Amino acid sequence: MVAPQLSAHERVAAALLGAERVVALTGLRLGHPEERDLTHARGEWARRASLEALLTDPAAFWEFAYPAALELAARSPQPGHLAIARLQRAGLISALITQAVDHLHTAAGSVDVIEVHGNILTARCTRCGEVYGLGEVGQLMVAASDGVPRCTTPGCAFPLRPAGTLWGEPLVEDAVRRAWDLATASDCFVVIDSDLRTVPMSLLPSVPLTRNVPLVMIGETATQYDRYAHILVREPSEPLLVAVADLIAPE
Repeated sequence: MVAPQLSAHERVAAALLGAERVVALTGLRLGHPEERDLTHARGEWARRASLEALLTDPAAFWEFAYPAALELAARSPQPGHLAIARLQRAGLISALITQAVDHLHTAAGSVDVIEVHGNILTARCTRCGEVYGLGEVGQLMVAASDGVPRCTTPGCAFPLRPAGTLWGEPLVEDAVRRAWDLATASDCFVVIDSDLRTVPMSLLPSVPLTRNVPLVMIGETATQYDRYAHILVREPSEPLLVAVADLIAPE
């Protein structure tokens, strides 16, 4: 008798159950191809919310970046975020790395999320280190004659910037170092909804591959790593993640 073929979510579940140190990497927006997200490298975000834009025309930068940040802040965790948090609580995902700047993994209940781009839900002063919430940033923009929010620390008044990484500047060094260390120690590496086109994170799956660690690729967008994947699921991630969590980490 021929054994029945496992479904995609059953194969992914088996990979998680068969490993001890599963590390997951998620892209800019879980449940969606990265190219559809407003923070994608080939969209308006890369041009208008870049480091160059901030330095050369801070008023125009904030005119675009602040509403965009509010849009990100208005998002809420989706079933995929909640499924990953369930898998993490059950010990089936050991570590979570994300390229997203919306902080939704943490809002969903995941812990110690490595945000390699930081997040855009706060602003900071690079002179004195003061941190501001988006509501405060909006008030400072309205109060400023040129629309540029500035630090309110006495004697400072330095222009603020988003706390997250902007296009044209390096990623958060400590976060990238942790991501590399985790990938090196993993015995199963899972990529979800990342097109893996932006260095240095595009190189991260090569770390476990050099050690013959199983690579699981999930999402709608093809990548340069598909040919090396132990499990390749080119379909929307959220239904699959929920099915995996329901199977091996039921509520």
